[in-house]
Amino acid sequence: MYAGVRSIFSRYWRSYGGLRALVRSPYLHLAFVLLLVTSHFWSMEKWWEQPLSILPNLLGFSLGGLAMFMSFGDERFRSILTEDTATDQPSSYMELCSTFVHFIVLQLGALMFALVAKSLDFHFPWPAEYRAIVSVFTVVFSGMGYLLFLYSVSAMLAATMSVFRICSWYELHQKNKPSHDN
Repeated sequence: MYAGVRSIFSRYWRSYGGLRALVRSPYLHLAFVLLLVTSHFWSMEKWWEQPLSILPNLLGFSLGGLAMFMSFGDERFRSILTEDTATDQPSSYMELCSTFVHFIVLQLGALMFALVAKSLDFHFPWPAEYRAIVSVFTVVFSGMGYLLFLYSVSAMLAATMSVFRICSWYELHQKNKPSHDN
């Protein structure tokens, strides 16, 4: 069971581009900028309420979008997208699918992080010598959670642009079709 889960996540991560794509992502960079701008909010407030109210709806929309994306185009166009690249690189179709999957995985991760953060919001009488450490840990934990939330939202733009990319490819495909196929 775990081998299958590991295998499918490895396939997704490889199709997405791995750590290199993650580090170079302008959407992650945007999330870091937004994290700095919003630090007054997530470092002092109950930030998890925002992802918990936004992400369930966004997740439903994302899954519907993925389903629509997977049925896009005619059979000939989909076969062009899935052509073997003669290398170990994923096909264009897999790259586009992995963008959506990445978007959804981020949303689920942010949602789970927010649920855990909310469940940890209770008073515990820490001894005085640990309060400063717990306070720093809380701010770091909050920053990580809010960053994940911001990245999941900014990745919406990546998924949107992937849909636009495939639409532009489809338009080109339609224009290049022989006239008897139209």
